Amino acid sequence: MGSENDIFDEIEGMVVKDAAKLFSPAVIEHFNNPKNMGALEEPDAYTFMSGMCGDTIGIFLRLSGEKISKIGFVTNGCGPTIACASALTSLAKGKATAEACNITSEQLIEFLGGLPRENTHCADLAVNTLRGALAKLG
Repeated sequence: MGSENDIFDEIEGMVVKDAAKLFSPAVIEHFNNPKNMGALEEPDAYTFMSGMCGDTIGIFLRLSGEKISKIGFVTNGCGPTIACASALTSLAKGKATAEACNITSEQLIEFLGGLPRENTHCADLAVNTLRGALAKLG
């Protein structure tokens, strides 16, 4: 008879297989290992936005000149929301603010290798939150 850990490992394996049927490897990677997660101390700008599903994302920016030198996010959202925020912060980091402001939901979804239609609002929320933080820069 297997140990309790064996049972949990088996369940986790089943969950990952199910996720792989719906989500690209990039979405799964950004959910399991989010980049830039966490609030920044003394950001140059930040904002929080909530989506239609109740998820909230906060994005924090620190600039060096006109470029985003540090970026962080926090969220209470689902896996696809975490993946979108992580991927978006990866895309925006190092970019000029004007260039980052032009990142679209479609580009984010493409970068992630696609999203199921019912999760595209997660990309919209991430992009709109970034734009909201950038708008606070003046």
